[in-house]
Amino acid sequence: MAGPYPTVGSLGAVDLDAALADARPEVLWLDSTDRPGPRGSLAGAASADLVVVGGGYTGLWAALRARIDHPSLDVLLVERGSVAGEASGRNGGFVSASLTHGLENGVERFPSGVDALLAAGRENFDGLVTDVADQGID
Repeated sequence: MAGPYPTVGSLGAVDLDAALADARPEVLWLDSTDRPGPRGSLAGAASADLVVVGGGYTGLWAALRARIDHPSLDVLLVERGSVAGEASGRNGGFVSASLTHGLENGVERFPSGVDALLAAGRENFDGLVTDVADQGID
């Protein structure tokens, strides 16, 4: 199948070790000089109205929504590593409305509930997009 993109065979032999020699397994947007610096580790006792464990998309959005819905709430987010430095940060920045990893998978596994899952996924996606815009998150 011809197309505008080269095929592996058309590139000739590629030395993958040489091509990847200076590659680093880091998240591009966390490798920025203008990112916020790390905060100190949580030491000793702490209290909060709400403690969110995990600084991925779900944890960050849960903490954000809690503060939006209840501005006086004392929210503590704890993360073992770097916030958005694991699966959420390494996914290339993609966000999907799918709660079932694709429609075909959802239909196969949850045939009677797929419509509700599609609706919930769209609601989640729309809410995330709205919150990012409303909060001025780049």
